[in-house]
Amino acid sequence: MYDAFVVHAQTSCRLLGDSFDTMVIITSCVSPVFFTDSDKRNTGPKMVPDWTPEKIDEQARRAGKAIAWAKKAKAGEFKKDPYEILSVEGSLQWYCTFSALLIAFAFGRASSRTLGMAGIDGDDAQSLLHTLQAPGLALLIAAVGSSICSAVLASGKNRSGFVWAVKGLLGGPLAVLQLRDLDSLITRGEAEAAEKSA
Repeated sequence: MYDAFVVHAQTSCRLLGDSFDTMVIITSCVSPVFFTDSDKRNTGPKMVPDWTPEKIDEQARRAGKAIAWAKKAKAGEFKKDPYEILSVEGSLQWYCTFSALLIAFAFGRASSRTLGMAGIDGDDAQSLLHTLQAPGLALLIAAVGSSICSAVLASGKNRSGFVWAVKGLLGGPLAVLQLRDLDSLITRGEAEAAEKSA
């Protein structure tokens, strides 16, 4: 490829009337057209001529401060806990389903008609509905109380008050029992310090 470049340069010099030595000096300063394919493979960082060693040191200090800040922020985060997500699973789900169905049936407008289709009419249906309204109201009050209790208890254990308030509303007293059995959340930095001391 270089031989082809020399032949092309000599031919150009003869046509232009220049000497070949002048052409070699000019082409040694300017990158030749024939070597553009190799330039695509050799891609390095752009030269920054105004960077001095002091500027490079200052840039390294800034990068070090950013890394230290990121580590400090990460150490201040709470550890991930599967109980801290807003999901109602297991026994809480069963409790939520049962209480929702009982409250809906006890206070629903169509409950007396449903009992009538099942063969329970008149006073028997009304007495059954009045009997079911007491436990339904108790479950409703327990859900609101559990929500408030879970929110207060969660804030004392460094846990999300909103997540546990919703879990208390849906899961009732079972959510409070589950939260009571959990430990306080600790930060990643505290967990690393505990692992090092152990």
